[in-house]
Amino acid sequence: MVDLSKSGSKVESDRVGRVSLPPADYVLELLKLDADALKLIEPPSKRHQYRAVINWVTNYKCPPEVNEKLDVVKGYLEAFYHLCEVEDWERAKEILNIKVPPVDENLDTQLRSWGYYEECIQLYGRLLGKLDKGWDGICLNCLGIAYSFLGEYHKAIEYFQQSLQIAREIGDLSTEGKALGNLGITYHSLGEYDKAIEYHQQDLQIAREIGDRSGEGIALGSLGNVYDFLGEYHKAMEYYQQSLQIAREIGDRSGEGRALGNLGNVYYSLGEYHKAIEYHQQHLQIAREIGNRSGEAAALGSLGNVYDSLGEYHKAMEYYQQSLQIAREIGDLSTEGKALGSLGLAYYSLGEYHKAIEYLQQDLQIAREIGDRSGEGGALGNLGITYHSLGEYDKAIEYFQQDLQIAREIGNRSGEGIALGNLGISYSSLGKHNKAIEYHQQYLQIAREIGNRSGEGIALLNWGETLLKLEKYAKSLQYSQAALEIFHQIGKRHYQAMVLQNIAETNQHLGNLDAARQYCDEALAIFTELGVPELKECQELREEIQKLKVKSQK
Repeated sequence: MVDLSKSGSKVESDRVGRVSLPPADYVLELLKLDADALKLIEPPSKRHQYRAVINWVTNYKCPPEVNEKLDVVKGYLEAFYHLCEVEDWERAKEILNIKVPPVDENLDTQLRSWGYYEECIQLYGRLLGKLDKGWDGICLNCLGIAYSFLGEYHKAIEYFQQSLQIAREIGDLSTEGKALGNLGITYHSLGEYDKAIEYHQQDLQIAREIGDRSGEGIALGSLGNVYDFLGEYHKAMEYYQQSLQIAREIGDRSGEGRALGNLGNVYYSLGEYHKAIEYHQQHLQIAREIGNRSGEAAALGSLGNVYDSLGEYHKAMEYYQQSLQIAREIGDLSTEGKALGSLGLAYYSLGEYHKAIEYLQQDLQIAREIGDRSGEGGALGNLGITYHSLGEYDKAIEYFQQDLQIAREIGNRSGEGIALGNLGISYSSLGKHNKAIEYHQQYLQIAREIGNRSGEGIALLNWGETLLKLEKYAKSLQYSQAALEIFHQIGKRHYQAMVLQNIAETNQHLGNLDAARQYCDEALAIFTELGVPELKECQELREEIQKLKVKSQK
């Protein structure tokens, strides 16, 4: 059967690395604050607040034994709140624009990267309604982003809608496009793909209207992401190619790398692993050339995924380790979790289940720390898969149930389907095949509702395999053939081969040995071409069919 869902994890030592902050003079110049001019400020209570701002910016140094990013930038956050006390909103706003190494992102963007979503919400909440309408639109958009990271998608949508309304009122097409794009991303997370496409199309239209070529490329990439998830890989590829072309035309090296990475992901989904490696290597090269550490970590992680699918687990782990190291250096907890989770899954593939569990537990801890509900569900699902492989089916079911509960709480329809499918697999292993079918049926229903062709095929594949165990061969063939047709249509060759192998086995049980051998040969051809681990099992099945064929001819 097909085990779904892959995610991340963490190790405590040297987790966040160190940050060297910009010089105090740079920050004071950004804030237009002069210590000598403070004497003229009245009343004294107000003067004391400004003095506190300068002291925090100039004199605060994070204790060397402290290794938490929030403590490193504490001086800026304290300065922000002192400026809020005197209602100096303009200067408070500028605090968020301080560039923080190692990746030189604005403070607020960096806080999000570090997983401090609640802190971001407090910052934007203080500024909301204190400046002009344009800034309110920006604050609302940023609040939506923070809540989206926390998995509070419906709350995020409320903020994006408010941002959109203000942008339309004041005719700010740029902010309008951003709000539409973020609504599209959030509806994608909720599994409402038609709605996501609608918003991304509107974002794309605005970007073209105002001549925002960079925004146009981003919108095209987002549309590609939706179609990629829906299993419409060739359509996704068209959007990614357009995004790549724009990035090259405007000299956006970061966008070029991102588009190449997305194309690599599509070829990965199509089972064209060697082509995927080419694109991810190009992405990696660009990221290193321009010093995009985040992009470098993403490209390394993607290369790891491809080698994992090729069964080259040790090579995959080398890439995951490199991705992990960068994530720790730049303090990107989300990417750190993905890298550690991927390492856990590589150990899982090697059969080192207890080591896998250690990494996946750390992944779970990171997700809970930063409030990433979607990541928490993914980690729980992966722990379930690992316990399933240990034969601890009841424990696996506990984890899958927790994953399912989170998916339903945050409205993640895709995650809900995956959890239901995994529950079906575990109940089938317990011999409770009819209960398993109930779960596969629910997964199939969700996949069809949200238009996820890949998920629909996987649900049919697993349902067909459960029917095979029940010796309902005719019905098993019916579901397997339906799955085969879907995987053929969307070009998912790896899954195609898996279904072909199931059909071969079913025909073997029915005594249709010529058909069994034909299907097995087709599966073998694909597995051989892809160079994946399933090849050995398929070869064994082919030998078994051949022996039965020889025996029947005697």
